[in-house]
Amino acid sequence: MSDSAEIVAAYFDGVKAGDADAVADLFAPDAQLINAAGILKGADAIRRMYQNGLTPGAMTPSPHPPVVHGEHVAVEIDLNANGASLKLGDFFTIRDGKIHSLTIYSLTPSDARLFDDVGIDPAR
Repeated sequence: MSDSAEIVAAYFDGVKAGDADAVADLFAPDAQLINAAGILKGADAIRRMYQNGLTPGAMTPSPHPPVVHGEHVAVEIDLNANGASLKLGDFFTIRDGKIHSLTIYSLTPSDARLFDDVGIDPAR
């Protein structure tokens, strides 16, 4: 899997399945993830975040069609997270078949609160 859109689709499939390891395996070793809670650096920190906050059925993203420009992919998402409806924007940079960066924007101020608990590296 090397196509940027395919990797992003696999990311959302893993999130829908609640498969933290499948999601984390899509990230490069030196990847960074930025969300409203802060910046996670490295695949290990990103893996811990997903293991902490991603369980089957907890998050159901409904991604809109992606906008792909080479290694950059932007996706608007309607997310059901534990019964709450959120609007997010995900911005990926894909290189060599791996996610090198993911920035997650909350499209409404109140939606950013989701990241207070699940958008962190619990080892910090």
